[in-house]
Amino acid sequence: MDESKLVVKGVGISYKAFSLSHISFNLNQGEILGLVGGSGSGKSTIIKALVGIKLPDSGSVKFTIKGKEMPLNDYLGYSPQQNSLFPFLTVEENIQTFAKLYKVDSYTAYNRMDALLKRLNLSNHRSKRINQLSGGMKKRVDLAVSLIHSPKFIILDEPFNGLDISLQKFIWDLLLELKEKGKMIIVSSHMLSDIRKYCSKFGLVHKGYFYNTEQIDESLKTSKHHSFESFLGNLFEKSMKN
Repeated sequence: MDESKLVVKGVGISYKAFSLSHISFNLNQGEILGLVGGSGSGKSTIIKALVGIKLPDSGSVKFTIKGKEMPLNDYLGYSPQQNSLFPFLTVEENIQTFAKLYKVDSYTAYNRMDALLKRLNLSNHRSKRINQLSGGMKKRVDLAVSLIHSPKFIILDEPFNGLDISLQKFIWDLLLELKEKGKMIIVSSHMLSDIRKYCSKFGLVHKGYFYNTEQIDESLKTSKHHSFESFLGNLFEKSMKN
């Protein structure tokens, strides 16, 4: 496998009434970064900056393969909070459409689509239109279109919202499989226990600042809270009161 790495250094992002700063972290091939923070803290803002929807005001984002800087979006699979599917197309037509957008040849696209439909338990629904599907099925189709081009780097923004526990576990199992294949993954979520259980690294967004794994570990050493969950839970509780 080609060794890939993401280095985010000193990134700052601002809107008229909202700003984030000190966003710095490294992510290596075969790692999952869990982004956590209260509702409206800025997790999605960071993701938008990474995928190019919102340009940072400062700092740098560098994606490298074997030490050579490459365009991040050329290797990115992105699943936003609201799915990007075409509602009146079928499951199969959506996947084929995104394959063409990603310039995947027809033969490769068909084989990958078939494998993804089987893995995501969608084989029996391939001819259904998106507007006929449940929320859980739509999320699985959205994952399929995000993976059809076999990206090295995958970003999922709040993929577990509104899903039952069994489907959440299904998605985590899929992410762990991708991790083992050397994919680099960022996932944002409110599920602290799952983030702690499944992720290699963490990023906490709180009161306009970003705290990476190393900073969280250092804070835990001097905190009265003796666990990751207790430490973050205390911060969330304070943020909800402000």
